[in-house]
Amino acid sequence: MKRKLLSALLATAMTMTVVAGTGIAVSADGEAVVSTVMFSDPDTMDPGRADDDQKNSIILECQESLVRLIDGKLTNAGAESYETSEDGLTWTFHLRDNKYSDGTPVVAADYVNSIRRVFDPEVNCHNAGIFYCIAGGEAFNTGSGAKEDVGAKAVDDKTLEITLTEPIPYFAQLLTFANITPVPESKTEGENNSSYGAIVEDLAQSGPYYISEWTRGSKVVLKKNPNYWDAENIKLDEIDMILAQDENTRQQLFDQGQIDLLRNVRTEYVDQLQSKIDSGEVTLISGPQPRNSYICFNNEDPDGVFSNENIRKAFAIAFDRESYVKNVLKKEQAAYGEIPYGTAIGDDLFRDLYEEPMKELLEQDPVELLNKGLEEIGKSGETLEVTFLQRNSDNETKVAAEYYQNQWQTKLGVVVNIETASDNSSFNNQVSKGQYQICQTGWGADYNDPMTFMQCYTTGDGNNPAFFSDSEYDELVNACKTESDMKVRGENFAKAEKILTVDKCGISPVTFSYSNVVVNPKLQGVYINGAGGPSVEFRDAYLAE
Repeated sequence: MKRKLLSALLATAMTMTVVAGTGIAVSADGEAVVSTVMFSDPDTMDPGRADDDQKNSIILECQESLVRLIDGKLTNAGAESYETSEDGLTWTFHLRDNKYSDGTPVVAADYVNSIRRVFDPEVNCHNAGIFYCIAGGEAFNTGSGAKEDVGAKAVDDKTLEITLTEPIPYFAQLLTFANITPVPESKTEGENNSSYGAIVEDLAQSGPYYISEWTRGSKVVLKKNPNYWDAENIKLDEIDMILAQDENTRQQLFDQGQIDLLRNVRTEYVDQLQSKIDSGEVTLISGPQPRNSYICFNNEDPDGVFSNENIRKAFAIAFDRESYVKNVLKKEQAAYGEIPYGTAIGDDLFRDLYEEPMKELLEQDPVELLNKGLEEIGKSGETLEVTFLQRNSDNETKVAAEYYQNQWQTKLGVVVNIETASDNSSFNNQVSKGQYQICQTGWGADYNDPMTFMQCYTTGDGNNPAFFSDSEYDELVNACKTESDMKVRGENFAKAEKILTVDKCGISPVTFSYSNVVVNPKLQGVYINGAGGPSVEFRDAYLAE
């Protein structure tokens, strides 16, 4: 009973109805206008290239996925209904009468085009591997097949058929991805296939809102889509998203009433607001989110350093996670495994059943591991010099990078240089191309199943920034794709997690997310998603009288 209650709480804790106050703006003509912040500057609005939390959060408000995550539950959206064949291989979706913001009807062929673009090498969708369960997708993505062979077909304008290579127990959850939202082929033909998403005027937007203004390095303005199939129930007229990459700036915006919702705030900021929270001037939503951060080693390090298992293990344990969380981040929870709290395995929570595996690695001596590794790569007795790639120049990331630098130099006797990427997009591009040695990155659940955290590190996956490869790991994780017995799946995931974080130490977990969201008390119907959909869902939001 306790576990079932906890599961229910975690499923809904971050999707509570919330309310807001002084920051809410109502324009002279009575329109409801609210404001929030962007944590990073999007480089594209192409659904096919949506590869981080910020882009997903915007695109999923402006595009209609086949299903949406509403109040923690999968809800029919672009699809009015759907059914599967007895063998679980054929999924048939019956589309609603929906329109893009310019009044053009959304048709099944538009979803087909987006599904094909997921696998198009020219688009280079980082999530392509997640969708290899769609027939013909892997072949097209790897150059051995054609886009016409991808298992997505428009039976007619209102009927979409998707064919899988094998039955996938969590396939419906994958349909909340921004990548699987409709874009007409006419928008992505020829040269437009690689440039689509760069200009607002060219976007086909089918969601409850559309991007009316995009000022790079400044803000994104969303407005209500009058042609959306459920437009009469969309109550907000405008959502202003202000770019604020610095945490102090974000807090000042909230303090000054210039924004109505701020997520991922530190515990110390919550403490500052406690009197307002107690009086009802500010609403606080707290709870675990299926999201992690980790030290990412380039397992194919061209310098031959982090391609060594023992050196990876040395760096993995030569810093204090508890101190990092308490004194540097001042939020989150120290992690000793890859799969975060709040992640479900069937009706249970994974971390209720399986302990974090990494604690046994912490019992080893990092200096001994380093010396052994240096001997193995022919650098015994040398002072090792490595480069840590910092995500951006923000103060928070700078402090974190300097913490690792200090810890590793002190505890290992190495030299750590810090290289700073110009922005988050540059960082992601550099990491995805293997142009780094060691960095810190993370992953948030795209759907609520351990697979969302584990598939990334299978050999050759497009979201495998560590370039980790292990045949036993691949076998265990891939078996979970079609396995329906949740006990078997859980045991496989637990074994694979130990291989990834302990036995081979391809990556090293640092934190699990415990999110604090502060909101003003008149904005209702906002959902804070933990796994799937935009981080903040404004579809049903409205202003209380």
